[in-house]
This record gives sequence, C-alpha cells and structure tokens, in this order.
Amino acid sequence: MERVMVQASTVARAKRLVADVRFGEAPREALLAYKEALDEPEFGAFLERIDPRIVRYLRVAPGGSQALSDPKGKDLLLYLHPLPGERQMRAAYEVAIEGFLEHLEARGYPVVERGTGWVKVYVSPKAPSLNLEGAWKAYIEEAFSLEGLSARLLPLLNSVRLAGRGISAPKVPVPTLGARDFLAAWYLANLLSVKERLAWRDQEIRRLEEEASRLPEGSEKSRKLRELEKRRQDQEKELKKYGGELRKKWEEIVRKEAEKAEKRRRLEERLQRAKPKDKARIQDELRALESPLAEWALEGLGKAKDDPGRLWTWLDPESPEAPGAIQRLKPYLGRFGPLAKGQLNTAVGNKFTKILEELLRLLSLSSPEVEVPPLVSETPFTLDLRDPGDKADVCYGCGRPLGKDKFKASKLVFASPSQRLQSGNGQDEPWVCPSCAALALLSPIKPGEGSVLVRVGSYGAPEAAKHFARLLVTGTLHVAAGRYLLLNSPQVGGKPLTQALGRVVYALQALGQEVNPKVLERFPFYLVEGAQEIPLPPRALWLSHVLQRAFASRPDEGGEVNRPLGEALRYALGDLPWHALYTLARRYGRVADRFSLEDGLMRYASLLEKEVGMKENTDLSQRFRDVAGLTGLLSAWVGYVEGQVGRNSQEAKRAVVKLLDNLERPGDFLYVAAYHLDSTQARLYEAGGAFFYQEAKRLLQEAGARAQEAEEGSGRFLNVSQDDLHRVYAHLTARYPGKAWEGFIYEVRLSLASRFPQYIRMEKEG
Repeated sequence: MERVMVQASTVARAKRLVADVRFGEAPREALLAYKEALDEPEFGAFLERIDPRIVRYLRVAPGGSQALSDPKGKDLLLYLHPLPGERQMRAAYEVAIEGFLEHLEARGYPVVERGTGWVKVYVSPKAPSLNLEGAWKAYIEEAFSLEGLSARLLPLLNSVRLAGRGISAPKVPVPTLGARDFLAAWYLANLLSVKERLAWRDQEIRRLEEEASRLPEGSEKSRKLRELEKRRQDQEKELKKYGGELRKKWEEIVRKEAEKAEKRRRLEERLQRAKPKDKARIQDELRALESPLAEWALEGLGKAKDDPGRLWTWLDPESPEAPGAIQRLKPYLGRFGPLAKGQLNTAVGNKFTKILEELLRLLSLSSPEVEVPPLVSETPFTLDLRDPGDKADVCYGCGRPLGKDKFKASKLVFASPSQRLQSGNGQDEPWVCPSCAALALLSPIKPGEGSVLVRVGSYGAPEAAKHFARLLVTGTLHVAAGRYLLLNSPQVGGKPLTQALGRVVYALQALGQEVNPKVLERFPFYLVEGAQEIPLPPRALWLSHVLQRAFASRPDEGGEVNRPLGEALRYALGDLPWHALYTLARRYGRVADRFSLEDGLMRYASLLEKEVGMKENTDLSQRFRDVAGLTGLLSAWVGYVEGQVGRNSQEAKRAVVKLLDNLERPGDFLYVAAYHLDSTQARLYEAGGAFFYQEAKRLLQEAGARAQEAEEGSGRFLNVSQDDLHRVYAHLTARYPGKAWEGFIYEVRLSLASRFPQYIRMEKEG
C-alpha cells in the first residue's frame, strides 16, 4: 500500500473521498490509500460521525497498493458568526458552531479547511445541495431535544453545584418542545425533592414518637421529646411557609393572567381596525405576548392554595389526580440525580412558588418560544454597532441590540450572573438576547461552585483538542464540550478544593495529575476566568506533573487539604522551581520516584529554554541549569560527609544542616566539611542523578576545571576536588554578581537540601 503522509491536506483529501464514497461517487476501495490516516484524531472522529462501518472496513481490509482517487466535488466557503467577547458566552457560541459543523459532517459535508471566521466544506457531486437554513434547524431540533440536552446539559447538573444556595427559578427561552420537556422534568424533580424532605420528616416524627413512648421518665426521654418537638416545629413552619406563599402566588397569577388577557384583547381589536401597513407590527406585538397558563394549571393551583397537601398529589406523576402534562414527565425524572434535584432553591417559600409557576408556564406551551438564528452562513455576518457601556439596550453576551424578547442572566447562562456594570451602582443581572440565552442553555460549560473552566488548544485546529477533552473526562466527574474542560474539584473538609487552593492552582494541580505529560506539551491550556483567559504555561504544568508523581503527592491527604502542594504549585507558576521542590521535600522527607524527578527536571530545563528564551527573563534556563550543576558538585561533598558520620543519624542531620548554612563561600563550606573528612576530593556518581551529574560536568568545563571522569562497579563518577569547587564558585560569582549571588546561592541551598530530604524533615520534626 502506498504510504501517505498524515498531514492536514492529506486528511482533508481523505475526508473529501469519504464523502464521495458516501454518495456513490467513488468506490469504497479507494479509501485504502488513506488507511494510515485512521491514527489522526480528526479523520477518525469524522469517520465515526459519517459512517462507523468505514472505520471497521479500513481496519480489517488487507494492505496493498491503491491509486489515489481525485475528489470530484467542490469546496463551499462558509462564514462563522463572530464570537462574543464575554468568555463564557464565547465558549457557548463556539460549542454550538462546532456542534453544527459536526452535524454537517455526519450528513456527508466534511469540513476540509479552516480559517479565522470561515470554514470550507466539501460538497460531493451526487450529494443533495446544501440547505444551510434547513440543516441549522435540524441541528437545533436535535441539540435541544430531550435526548440532546440529556447528553449535553444533564451531566453538568448531576455533577456540578451551580450555586451554593441554589438557583432561583431560572427563566430561559424554549427553542424546541424537547427543551420544554427537559426543563419541566428538571423543575418537577426539584419540586418533588421538597415532598421527599417533608415525607422524611414525617417518618422521623413517627419514629421519635414511638421511641419516646417506650422510654421511662428520665433524661433520655426528655432528649427524645425535645428532638421530637423540634421536628414538629420545623415541619409546621415549612408547611405554613409553603401554604402562605401558594396563596400569594395564586393571587399574583390570577392578576397577571387577567392583565395578559386584556392586553391580548386590545391588540386583537387594534389589529381588526389597523391599516395594512400597521398590521405586521401589531402581529409582532401579539406574538411577543407571553402565552397564557393552561386551564388545568390554573385549576390545580387554585385547589392547592386552599389545601397545600393536595399540591403534592397533583404534582405526583404516579397519581391519577395528576394532569396529563405532569404524568407525561414520569419517564424522565429518574435521569436527575441528587445533585440535579437540589440545584434549584426550593427551600425558600417565594422561590419555591416561582419555580412552580415556571414549571406550569413551560407545560402550558404548545409551540417553541424563540428561534435561534444560524451561526454559519454563505455570506459574511454584519453586526449592528452598539453604544458603549454595558447598561445600553444591548445583549450583555453578544452586543446585539435587544428587542422586547430579552432574558435576565441566570446561573444557566453565566457562572456569575450578577455583574458590576460600568454605569450602574452595585451589582445587577444583565439582559441577554434569546439567542445567547438559548445557546448558553445548550452549553454544558457553566463553572459552578468548585469547578474551573479550561480551554484546550488553538482556535484554528480544534479536532485533536476535542478528541483529547473527550478522552480525559471519560470515567471522571469532569465535563467536556468541544475544546473546553470543566474540571470539578472534590470536596475536602466540606469545601471544594478550588476554595482551598485557588482556581488557578487547582487547574494546575488537576491537569498535572490527570493529563498525559505528552499532551501537556502538545496543547496550550488556558484558564477561563470571567472576561479573561489566563495562560497555564507548559513548564508549570509539566512541573506540576513531575512533583506530584515524584513525591506521590495528592491534593487531599488524610481528609485535609494538602497545603504544601498548593504552595509548591504557586511557586511553579512563579518560575521558582527550587522553592517548589524544597516545599515538598520538606513536607514528605523522601522522594517516592527519584527517576521521575531527575528525568522531569531535565525536561523542565528544556521547556524553560524553549518558552522563556525569547522573553525578558532570558537567564531563567541558564540559572536553573547552574543551580542544578552547583547542587550536583556540592552534593558529592555532602554525601561524603553523610557517609562518614553515619547516614540517617542525628549526627548526620547536624552535619548536613551545618553544610547547608555555609554555602555562600567555598572556603567556609570546605572548612565545615574538613571536620569530618581527611580527603581533598569527593565523588559525584551519575547513578545518583543524571541531570545533576551532567550539569555539574558542564560547570566544571565552563570554569576551566578538569572534569575527572572515571568508572567503576557503581557506575560513572566525577572526582570533585576542592580546587574544582573554588574554580566553579569564581565562575558563577562573575555570572551572578552582588545581590544576584545571594538569590542564586539561596536557590542552591533549597536544591541541595532537597537532595537530602530526610534531614530537612528531621529538622522540622526536631
């Protein structure tokens, strides 16, 4: 078989050919020339979308020579809607656009080229002409279907607490009847959780009554009776709260329904008398009116206001008294887990009734409320200019002028819906347009309590990043959407780990712990925080991985937050690797995997050189290597002293600490060492650490010293003489003069101490 270079152009050519095969323009055997392209994530994902049988065919088909077939169709240029500036809404738009492009690929129209704001899709000669508007409507219908939202939004609701005290009756647009049913089922599941709580308290009251009745008079019975009285008071208080709020809500709804009916009547009268030129405007006003509640909803609410207990029977899908609209939701309620059923703030009486009202409003809808306009077009998008300031009558998400249909931002739209607006006093919930509200609902990317949002890869080549994101979250509580990762932190001590470590540090810790190190170098990672993206440098991510693996460190240990790990990762972000290493060496007093540490530090040096070489701190890489080199030379002498006085003894600890305190001048260091040694040289073995060995050898050569390298049964070693140390010190003090030397030698002290962690741990405990 002819070997094919798996490059972007090759993948694009292969995708065109697959489309031709799909529509009968080319034989399936023509694909054998691209068998090797299966290993490319973009091509593999495309085949799974368009026809998984092709994947199986290419994997089992025998090899052999196959002539390349030229695609016969044409590329169609499509323009993408500009992405909003608000980061979370930007992610929602991007997820929707990528979802639509995948929808096109599944229908046989592959994306073959990308640019800033545009893509090219291939149309095979025998393929139906591409109807973008129809394809978009089909995508929206599928994405906002009950199953579509169950696949996209439900994992988020079941795994991430969006707000500590719950969301207050979010009102969101309904683009499909499937979205109506999904939201209604979720609201009903939250309302029924109140019924479960009341039923549990009834059981507790009966249990306490029974236990108290069997006890003789005394302190134990008194305690049970006090507990029983508290349960009764709590139950009575909650039932009274809901009863009062139900009556208020009933009166409010009756008034609002009467006002809506009167407004509709007047508009209909105006429409009958209107001139032809005014009829369209009045019809738009009629369509903009909120739909009235169904008769069954008003009837049921009217009964519940006088007898709140009847509300639960009426809302129970298994009850014969429940209306058909409620009974229809029964199959969907089991999808919502305990966390999803506690997302809405049902514990507050007036918010409980707002959620109930929104449930009834949704179930009263007989048609979708809004239409989401396409985000992909054959012509460039033109956006209206807006006045400056976020109090203007424009959408907070995309900046388009707002019409009468607008929605307050909620936790289903933004992570922090309350914003301090530029021209306002205090915080407020900004308005968003129906499109932004609907697209935000579709996106599972909603950072909640204890979660952080990370963007992976570049905008130009998203497929590999999307493939990685999907693989990473498999079997975890994290959520992926397109190239975005929602990392959900565990609870430690009753609080999310993000609160203890900080959001940036938690992102660094989670990615360093869970992501393959090769991936950390392949993709750029960005923490999305509000309106900004914070780069997570590859060198810091790599060091996070190295330190956690080398010390077998976990973010939570013994049920408590591992604060030394958080401190070490903050040092990693600040390009202070030796501080980070020392922090964990002091914490653990040992290195669990020294090979990983040595290999990791060597790779870290390369990343430093690559990333920082073109920036201001050009000496970071040089300094890191110099610290490692001098650490290696000094560790030969410290190890020699340790061996002479007895390893892991209190005397060894005192000797090592004394040497660490005398590193600034070589004479002082050698003077202290002379108390225990009668030799003028020490050996540095390569087996003790290849990275430190190589850097020590480099320093000797740079300083003009003779690198006396030899080999014996224990492996290669360098003989480090007293004169060698003096030469290297002279060389380095010239490179780091004055105060720079103090900072440099302090890092050497941290690095050298980390080579003998058992003594700094002993020092801490002693």
